[in-house]
This record gives sequence, C-alpha cells and structure tokens, in this order.
Amino acid sequence: MKTASKLSMTLLPKFPGLRLENVAIDAESVSLSVASIRPSAACPICENISGRMHSHYLRTVHDLPWGGRSVRLSLKLRRFRCPEPSCPRAIFAERLPSVVEPYARKTARLRDILLLVGFALGGEAGSRLAERLGMKASPSTLLRRLHSTAPSSFPPPEIIGVDDFALLKGRRYGTIVVDLERHRPIELLEDRSAETLAAWLRGYPKLRIIGRDRSTEYERGIEQGAPQVVEVLDRWHLLKNLRQSTERVLEGNSAALSGITLPAKSGSGEEVALMEHTPAPRSSKEQAASAASRAKLLGRYRKVKKLHEQGMSMLAICRALGMSRGAVRRYVHADSFPERPRHPPQESMLDPFKPYLAKRWEEGSHVAMQLWREIKEQGYPGAPGRVLQWARQRRREPAPTTPGRYVDSMRKKTSKNSKSSPRKASRPLSSRRLAWIMVGEAEHLSSEERHALQRAIEACADVAAIHPLVQKFSNMVRSREAGGLEEWLGRSLSCGVKGFETFAMGLKREQPAVEAALTLPYSNGQTEGQVNRLKTIKRQMYGRASFGLLRRRFLGVA
Repeated sequence: MKTASKLSMTLLPKFPGLRLENVAIDAESVSLSVASIRPSAACPICENISGRMHSHYLRTVHDLPWGGRSVRLSLKLRRFRCPEPSCPRAIFAERLPSVVEPYARKTARLRDILLLVGFALGGEAGSRLAERLGMKASPSTLLRRLHSTAPSSFPPPEIIGVDDFALLKGRRYGTIVVDLERHRPIELLEDRSAETLAAWLRGYPKLRIIGRDRSTEYERGIEQGAPQVVEVLDRWHLLKNLRQSTERVLEGNSAALSGITLPAKSGSGEEVALMEHTPAPRSSKEQAASAASRAKLLGRYRKVKKLHEQGMSMLAICRALGMSRGAVRRYVHADSFPERPRHPPQESMLDPFKPYLAKRWEEGSHVAMQLWREIKEQGYPGAPGRVLQWARQRRREPAPTTPGRYVDSMRKKTSKNSKSSPRKASRPLSSRRLAWIMVGEAEHLSSEERHALQRAIEACADVAAIHPLVQKFSNMVRSREAGGLEEWLGRSLSCGVKGFETFAMGLKREQPAVEAALTLPYSNGQTEGQVNRLKTIKRQMYGRASFGLLRRRFLGVA
C-alpha cells in the first residue's frame, strides 16, 4: 500500500530529479512544495552542462486538479553558472521543459487540457467549465491559447470535397475543404470565389478527384487551380436541382394546376370531422387585410415582370426591390400571378380534447366557455379562444349569450355558408409538393399522390412532357447508371419546356462531372456533414467569432 508521500509523487508531472517536500490540503486547494535535486543543468543558449550552482529561486505554477481541488506547485529551482566564457548568459535558470514552459504560470499538461476545453467550448463556456473542474482560466486566456496554437498538419490530399457555408447568411460565405479519404476537414477559406479556391488548389499538385455541388464559382476555381483533376458532382445536389427545376416549371403553370388537391393530414378522426364543417366566415377586417396583402404581392409581381422584360438580371432585381432570389425567380418563371395556396389545418394543443368536445356537443352542450372549463379541469393548458373557434365552426344557430345586434348577421352568414355541401378534408397541391411527387420513386407513392399526379399530367401539357424525363434522370442518379445520359440529354434539350431545357443545358455543359457522379463512389455527403458541425461551433459562439477563431476551433478538433 502506497504512503501519502509516494501517492503524491505519482500524481506529479513526470520528470526525473524532482522531490516532494511538503503537501498542504484544504477545502478548495492542494499546495505542493517540490524541489529539484538534479546535480547539473544545460545552458539554454550554448547547451553546455554546468554543475556550478549560483543560487536558488522559487517558481509557483498551477497543475491539474486533484478531486476537484486546484493544485499549486511551489518549485524550488536553482540558478547555475555557465561554463562557457564566450556565452552571453553567464548565469542561467534551471528549466523543466516537460513540466512547465519558460515564464509560464501553468504546467504543460494543464495547458494542454485547457486547450482542449477551449477547442470544445470556446472562451466563456470553457472558462465556466474549467472553474467547476478546479482549473481557473479566464475566457481571454483560453482564446489566447487557441490563437497561439500552430495549425494542424495533414498529408497532401488526393480526393477532396468542397462546399460553401454561411459566415453571415445571405451576405458572406466561406469555403470548406474536406479530405474524403481521411474523413476530416483540412481547410476553411474566407470566401467562395473562384480565385481563392484556385490559389489554394495550386499548392496541392497531387489532387486527383474533387467533389462539388453545381456552383459555377467552384467550377471555374477548379479549372484554374487544378485542371488535371476529375470533377464529381454531388448526387444529392443533382436531385435537388432536378426538383427545383421541376418546381419552377410547375409554378409557371400554377393556373392549370390550381384545382388539384390532396387529402388533408389528420392526427385523429375527429380532426377530419372538423374539416367537414364549413369554416367560420372571416370578419371584414380579416378580409381587408388579406386583400391588402394580395395587392402588395401583386404589385411586386408586376414590378419583377416589368424589370425582367427591360433586360435586368434576376440578381439585379433582387437588389433593386430587396427581394429574395427565390421569390424573384418564382415570379420571373410564372405565366400568371401565383396565388397563395390555402393552408391546411395545423396541429394544435386542442387536438387531444376534441373527441370529448365532440361528445359533449352531440349531447347538446353548445356553450363554448362551459366546454373550455370542462377540458381545463382535464388538463387543457390553453385559453378559451381555440374552443370558441371550434364551437363557431359547428354552430348553426347563435349561442344564447350572443348579443342581439349580431344575431341577424350571424344567421345570414350561416345560411349562406350552409348551402355548400359537406366536403372531405383536403388541401391544395402546391408546386413544391407536386415536384417532390414527380421526382420521388413511383412505387413509394400513395394512391392519392398517384391520382393527383395523373390529374396534373392530364391538366398540363408541360407536366406531361417533363414527367418521364424527371423520372428517368432520378432513376439514373439513384441506380448510378450513366449509360442513358446522352440520350436523356438529347430528349430533354428538345422537350419544348423552356425551364427544363435550361436545366438540361446546364448538365450538358458539365457532362463529364455528371458522368463521374453516376459512375464513381465519391459524393459530398461527408462534406455536408462537416458543414453542419461547423454551424454548431459557429452557433456556440453566437455567430460573433472572428474567421480566424472559427477556423482554429473547427480544424483543431477535427
């Protein structure tokens, strides 16, 4: 069994020639007095060994905690006389290189642990955790350690993936480079320009394969910096671009597809029964607000169309009108003003209580406030508003508590709405949803989705023209068969649908990279995963980290 002295020695930094002289332990800290007993030391300038002692001096440093208590080492070291007459340092201090660096106030192993904490949590959070563990370090200390760390070295890569990430979403973007063979990020670039990527690629002549999305900047950067490599388009982005192109075609035919619906999703049978009742009439204030909102959107649509007809690019329109690129693109490709679809019913906190409400309603209890009080006793956390709305949708006659001046108007609205026959709960088929149906695997579609797709094909000639092409390309990507690509490009370029021909034209320009995507096993999947990890680190620092700090934290723990 070890004595206390021997046990304490085993917990000291590993360095020959140290002797423990005293141990003092209190509730929060441990103080150790340690002396050096080596007979000689090397001069740090000329490296000659000297045994001529000049004097002693004390040096206090912090070490790793013991059981949550902070540890302080009082090192009793010596000064020696240098034996070399020509050495500029006549007297030098004894050093313990593996224990503590010159002038440092923390041992090397404590600094290493704090560095890992800084990499994992950053400054503020890392400082709080370190203090709870018995290692005091300010946020500035942790960040200073991060900035002083040398960049990680890595062997020259041969197969990499590149992708962009947002430094400031919508305004500033950087580039991430990932070694696809070793599954680790190797570089962050401060922008996503072709010139920056090309300059970095020129430093790695052994590159053979680069995976990327369909960014034209990255395409130009690779052509300038590494023309010898094989470019591989990411298969997920190919399917995404296929769906986006299909969606733009559908948005341009929104008028022809407006009558197609899908069954509304429901959490329970009661929710479907609710939708079978005619919704409560909207107030004049709500109708006026809706009309004003529509007029505003219609005005934007007309401005976009006018500027585009004048020859202005979509990016210039975005800047001139302060609109997103997606909205401008949608308006440019639309043949008519795209009306906003009616929103399907959403889940609410009232759903678990609807069966009970329906039962009480059938029993003749039509007072909404009484119903609300009953379900509140059962645990309903909401206000009466939702219950009042639920009752309004079912009520055919005014409630006994309705003021007289509202009774006549309510009866008129109710009689007007009651002329419409009950209908099955449904929601309009949006362009995005229909695009997903067209790109998806046919055998995985529900009967309702197949029926909606067939109706779209019958109602719109453009849908009928591109649907077989969409299915053919999506199947080629999923099965990774490049044999029919040339034929598919020929058919797509002459399909007669402008938006889809533009998509096919872009693939034709990048045909070698598309063929590589359909034949080689590489993809940008792990690059996208590293982007997600980078976002997590960025959000830990509330988006306020400098690019240098973000780069060090991201690459330092890779």
